[in-house]
Amino acid sequence: MSLTMRPATDADIDRLMEVYFSAFRSNDITPRVFPESSPQTHAFWRSYFTRNLENDLVDIRVVETASGSGSEGQKIIIAFAVWDTPRQATEPFPAMPPPSVWPTDGDVAAAVEFFGDLEQQHKRFMGPVEGAPAGSQQRPHWYLKLIGTHQDFRGKGAAGALLRHGEQLADAQGLPCYLDATPEGRPVYTSAGHGFREVDIRWYLGGTYEHVFMIRDPRPLS
Repeated sequence: MSLTMRPATDADIDRLMEVYFSAFRSNDITPRVFPESSPQTHAFWRSYFTRNLENDLVDIRVVETASGSGSEGQKIIIAFAVWDTPRQATEPFPAMPPPSVWPTDGDVAAAVEFFGDLEQQHKRFMGPVEGAPAGSQQRPHWYLKLIGTHQDFRGKGAAGALLRHGEQLADAQGLPCYLDATPEGRPVYTSAGHGFREVDIRWYLGGTYEHVFMIRDPRPLS
């Protein structure tokens, strides 16, 4: 299967939403917070992708493949990644949406608990180190906010390519990468090819949902 990567555009938003729902449909958080049939859910994610595409500090990449036979087959997006590029040390962390933004026909309390804690853990692990200049709020880093592969195209190398895109840019700048993920993604992220290390595991939804926090230290350029 031939894969190509490119920056996402506004014209991709509908397909990005399709891939998102396919990728996270079996995740305990997503169906609970974002009912797939809900117009509010679709409005939330349309706004999310639109807002991030307009933000120069966010890098959204898609991987696509030909959906038909032959070299002229129409290309279809099979995976995407949303990377936050490094902020200045004195800039605040990006905030999670306020409670008023979550779909009201989903579990708003679960959204506030889960995503609010993700924000706190981000600050915990990527906050300024001892001896940082006055006014520092974070260590500059690449943050993988979201990555998803359509379930029909898993195992084809799309996610690995999207990861390497951000990792290589981080290595060129000598900066770490940070992400949080479901346990299913742990073997990919911690593999020798990517080199993330697990820094914590936390439980949500009354102790029924496990989530992993990881950091990748920069590697020297070859």
